[in-house]
Amino acid sequence: MNKRNEEPGPVGRVVGCAVALLVVVGLPAGCVYGFVQWSNRPLHQTAERMDDYSTLCQGRPIPGAAEYTPGSGPHPIAVFEDVGNADSTTLSQVSLNVDRPGDPFNPESPGDVQLVACTERTDSGEEVATCEFTGESAPMRSATVEVRVYEARTGEEVGEPVEMVGEDTDCPYMVTFEGSPKLFTIPTEEQYTSALGAVVNG
Repeated sequence: MNKRNEEPGPVGRVVGCAVALLVVVGLPAGCVYGFVQWSNRPLHQTAERMDDYSTLCQGRPIPGAAEYTPGSGPHPIAVFEDVGNADSTTLSQVSLNVDRPGDPFNPESPGDVQLVACTERTDSGEEVATCEFTGESAPMRSATVEVRVYEARTGEEVGEPVEMVGEDTDCPYMVTFEGSPKLFTIPTEEQYTSALGAVVNG
């Protein structure tokens, strides 16, 4: 199920940061260092499912992932989109070139993945479409996203972040929300493959 939800709320971000700050200020330096080490610790030594690679978007690598060596492409990649609402981040894997087996944008197994791309919505613009659901309609706004690529094994960032405006205005089959639904455009398959092609094939 694809889910495009509410715009990020600055108040929620400020409150979350304030709480985190209070917790950190009240801890000895050794405890803060220990917390950072724990939060960066891998959740998985190896990936059994493609979804396992979403931990890279939280700064947690998978040490048993396939080795990435620059210049020896192609490098199989797993791409994730941020489809969260104002109160949370929910990552969903993007299926690219699903009809082309062996394509680096469509790894055949989790063990093949060398790179992970994480997409985060950073801004929204004007209304570009309206989506109709049972008893409800929702505006869709143009959204700017930032895509960062990480080495799956180490979590090190590869290349420079890419910013683009999503051009896919297709309405989702269904959506969950609280209050009034707010939908956003996402990048098309062509946008992803064009933006990431140099890193994946390099």
